[in-house]
Amino acid sequence: MVIEEQVGLPAKELMNPNVVSVGPDATLKEVSELMARQKIGSVVVTDNDNAIGIVTERDFATKIMIKSYLPNTKVSDIMSSPVIHVSPNQSVAEIIEIMANNEIRKVPVIDNGKVVGIVSGTEFLRLFIQASDDDMKKVYQQYVKRIFSKWYED
Repeated sequence: MVIEEQVGLPAKELMNPNVVSVGPDATLKEVSELMARQKIGSVVVTDNDNAIGIVTERDFATKIMIKSYLPNTKVSDIMSSPVIHVSPNQSVAEIIEIMANNEIRKVPVIDNGKVVGIVSGTEFLRLFIQASDDDMKKVYQQYVKRIFSKWYED
């Protein structure tokens, strides 16, 4: 698959449909145990099937450990909210842009208010494994152009 086709793929073809969620009253201990057991890097916090937040491994490192929250703290106290999300039809290019602009590593896919999947770096890695050397050179050149163009905006 050439890189031009990959960046045009919709989220529904890239996403991981196996999203783990918890309610807002789940404790940090319960969430950390769930993430360890499921071998996942995030959980979506839902209330009546609506995504109201997300908790990631990064939250445990940058929020929970730094402020020494107690294990029985509710996940709703530390979750990132509102949830930055994408729709099933948004392209890989749009998703990358959203994740880069918001400095996030995981983004839920929401359709009609319901979480239907999640996109993380793992899904992008699967795409790039399929890319040829020429495709990767194109990606690198586009990235370098983007970085340097920001330097000259001022």
